[in-house]
Amino acid sequence: MKISEINNPIERFVAFIAEREAIRIRRFVMKKEWPWTEDEILQQYRFTNVHREDDAVSQHYQKSVRNRYAHGSFILPATVIYRWFNRTTTCDAIFNTGSRSIFELYMNSCDLSILRGCIDKLPPPHVTGAFIITGKPGLPKAEGVLQYIHTWCMREWYDMWKAWNKDPPLLSQMYTEISSVGLGSFMKGQIIADLKYLPFMKNVPDWWIWATPGPGSLKGLNIVYGRPMMTPWHKGEWLISLQALSDLVNPLLAGYGIDKLHNQDLQNCLCEWSKYTKVATGQGRPRQIFRNRAA
Repeated sequence: MKISEINNPIERFVAFIAEREAIRIRRFVMKKEWPWTEDEILQQYRFTNVHREDDAVSQHYQKSVRNRYAHGSFILPATVIYRWFNRTTTCDAIFNTGSRSIFELYMNSCDLSILRGCIDKLPPPHVTGAFIITGKPGLPKAEGVLQYIHTWCMREWYDMWKAWNKDPPLLSQMYTEISSVGLGSFMKGQIIADLKYLPFMKNVPDWWIWATPGPGSLKGLNIVYGRPMMTPWHKGEWLISLQALSDLVNPLLAGYGIDKLHNQDLQNCLCEWSKYTKVATGQGRPRQIFRNRAA
């Protein structure tokens, strides 16, 4: 049955998740050629994977940052810098060139000109187009981002890191403590989604349940609950409703053989679901399409 033919909104959402995961398996595990699905919307437009850890940029982050620095303090500023750019070409230049990376040279010297010199050699764009990246106002984008990064890296982050290792924080606490000018709510959520997989963080009590919403997941949760897409959520109500949805969705996904989603992955699926629904109802379309069907 087509996704659009399923009447129950929660079952329709689950079918979307299941088909998106099936596409990943057909494409990357079974090495099948396009089309990887009979769903016309999923054939044409790019959607992020069900588990964020499977996305191409997240896997690039894992190889470039997490796997390299997981057992040292540099993992924290490295993750902040990576996600503030969130573009693989830029992050390759920062983390993956030379016997000592540009990142390490910068961190050991606190000399912003090292990062600036690296970025100046790269053609724009330097930052992702996947979500809004904030730079210091009044400056070119790349320089504005560098200024905000430098401000963050000059704070007492090492003392914070030592305290975390001694007494691992809740994800909600970590979210608050990494705050800095220019580091928005969504970007902080992305950083937490990376750091939560560090060995010392995997048993924190809110590992499965904490999340912070993006605009798309606010809309997506409305859709799943049969509310008008733009209905506002009161403070705290969204996360409670997200957990209630998790309790409904995860047993259904298990029937498809899909591993349990933590709430950060679930909110990401809701964001993609809002994009899919906009296409299906003629209200819009995602920016990313499969121009090269084999890509």
